[in-house]
Amino acid sequence: MSDIAATGRHDLRDALDLLSEQVADGILHAEPVYQETRLPAAVVQPLVRANVAEILTALAGETSSLAPARETGRVTAAEGIQLDLLQDAYRLAGLRIWEELARRLRHQSDTAALLRASSRVWSAIDRSSNVAVRSHLEAAAGFGENVARTELLRGVLTGAVHDLETARRALGLPADVMLVVAVVVPAPGAGPAPAPPPVPSPVPSPVPSPAPSSASGPDHPEGAVTTRWLTHDGDRLALVAAPTSDDAHDVLAGLAAGARTGASRPFTSLAGAPAALAQARTAVRSLAPGHAGLSCFGDRPLDALLVADDERAAELAHAVLGGLRERDPRDEELLLATVEAWFEHGGSGTRAATALHCHRNTVLNRLARVADLTGRDINDPRAAAELYAAVRARRLRPGTPTATLPTPEHPHPGPSQG
Repeated sequence: MSDIAATGRHDLRDALDLLSEQVADGILHAEPVYQETRLPAAVVQPLVRANVAEILTALAGETSSLAPARETGRVTAAEGIQLDLLQDAYRLAGLRIWEELARRLRHQSDTAALLRASSRVWSAIDRSSNVAVRSHLEAAAGFGENVARTELLRGVLTGAVHDLETARRALGLPADVMLVVAVVVPAPGAGPAPAPPPVPSPVPSPVPSPAPSSASGPDHPEGAVTTRWLTHDGDRLALVAAPTSDDAHDVLAGLAAGARTGASRPFTSLAGAPAALAQARTAVRSLAPGHAGLSCFGDRPLDALLVADDERAAELAHAVLGGLRERDPRDEELLLATVEAWFEHGGSGTRAATALHCHRNTVLNRLARVADLTGRDINDPRAAAELYAAVRARRLRPGTPTATLPTPEHPHPGPSQG
């Protein structure tokens, strides 16, 4: 046999599955740390198989991309696997490959060829291992910086960090800017919430700053907007730093094009971040369930009050609208939509009828039915206020269908002529 290693590659091809399983099992059972991370067998086995296949390719003298080794280094770094465990995994792979090759060549008498084969096996192992180690180190450096900033941002938003000036500098936020916290939730069918890099670079603001800012400089160009992201308690959170409130609003409006986005009131000191996070969470819940868009805290004060206490809001809806629940669901929805249209159009039956594509008398008849079923005449200001609040409480409950009519931005429950 002139080239045992090349012949062994051919002979070992049918053992790829067996070798991959042996190596993966050895890794998983030898080190409990793999069971304590997000690297279970379902993740480890494909990585092992890809690496073993690449190593066998190299043994045959063919060109290998080493992409599996690079990916293995990146994945293990992301999951905090120690470098020595990564190297042990490659040594185990080399041992299993050599044992299988030696078993098949046990009758070979060419000692020098066997030594060359052993050398080529461990050379291929070292090559893959070295690439994985470099990838691990490079990824770990980046992950380390990003993780540190992410945890610092989490501490700022939750109030756990008290040295806020140091935190501001570490987060790369300019001084003397407007700050806004946003909660971004994907709308149904819109895909995942926007997920920029954990530590993005400042991007030019679409609205130029009207005056020079003390935040200007090589790291923070004048008019730049800086955004920092993290995931916390299942929410995708953003801290936006911008020269003006309008600049921050433009960024948030872009996010809201495909996601439910709640924004806090603008603030100037990181000390206000925890309160701003609570405002943003309230604001995003003030959006109609399932609808993308931007809700800024303070724009919908009644809705914010309702979502702040789900239990009381549900009691209000039941107490005021309980009579409607006894109707056919389609009839109930028709009456609710008519009430909403009446409020949206300032108490004008004519304009509500136009929006609903029906006659004015139909609207008035439906409102009369609502009065009979709820005991509340919509022309009575107090009763109208209760009806409006109850309808909003019903609409804001998750899983509740919303009317096809647009939700009024600034409704006024008072009636008008028409």
